[in-house]
Amino acid sequence: MGSTMHVRVGAPRSARLVSALLAALALVGVTVMTHQTPAHAVSSLTTKQLQEDLWGMLYYSGSIDGSYGPATTAAVKAFQKDNCLAQDGSAGPLTQPKVIAKVKAVQAKAGASADGVYGPLTTSKVKAYQKAHGIPTGGQAGPQTMKAMGITRVLSCSPKPPTGGSTVGGTISRTEVLARAKYWTDRRVPYSMSRYTGDPQGRQYRTDCSGFVSMAWHLSSSLSTVTLPNVSHRIGKSDLRPGDILLKGGPGSAGASGHVVIFRGWANSAHTSYYASEESGSHGAIARTIPYPYFSGYGTFVPYRYDKITG
Repeated sequence: MGSTMHVRVGAPRSARLVSALLAALALVGVTVMTHQTPAHAVSSLTTKQLQEDLWGMLYYSGSIDGSYGPATTAAVKAFQKDNCLAQDGSAGPLTQPKVIAKVKAVQAKAGASADGVYGPLTTSKVKAYQKAHGIPTGGQAGPQTMKAMGITRVLSCSPKPPTGGSTVGGTISRTEVLARAKYWTDRRVPYSMSRYTGDPQGRQYRTDCSGFVSMAWHLSSSLSTVTLPNVSHRIGKSDLRPGDILLKGGPGSAGASGHVVIFRGWANSAHTSYYASEESGSHGAIARTIPYPYFSGYGTFVPYRYDKITG
């Protein structure tokens, strides 16, 4: 009866060499101890990882193919709805952290490495958790499993008016500008060049694109794309910060000839697309991703900054 050897196999030079070594060791009765590299927690998701996470939480049922198609968009919207986020279908800087956090919560309860990606190991651990708790063992953390884990799947989304220290026509922080814009996008305020609706304090603003910006900037009245430059100044693309605007305006831009959107942040490192909020035609008040400076065929858009914005 031979002795048992314990061999640690580290990072191989080639998969073929390791396969041959393992096969040879197995023939002579050597016990091989392999060590997996610990998973590292993610801070952002690829499209494939996003699909894996949404599949794992029973929001997505399509192919895990890395293609951001209609099924992925619908799954993101469903997750956003349950988590009190703007339902634009875009997994942006507000949505991704919440997806990752919820997956980590599931992994922690199931005893899996909390890396934020719902992979095969997490699926296996969730199956074991489900079996132990008398839950159908599909390996996906749906409503029943999350309830058993004590994880709140659907948040209470009663809209709350944003707070801030601005006064009408006074200075305003970038954070408050975005919060005021979200107050309308959360409600999908319908677009109209003649109707008015209230801001968080009840002040009435026109519900078109420039009225939306006027409301977000807390102006004293609803300006137009022609007159917004009177309270703002041009800046360069590299200077854009959340709360600034992209404007097709100035003389000759009255009515449907002009347009304006609120810049919320860059959507990629190349600065070829950005997150924006706007009042847009049949969409109403919406938050979405837009190619810089705007969708093709709509004219020239120029960055502007409100004269009284702070921060």
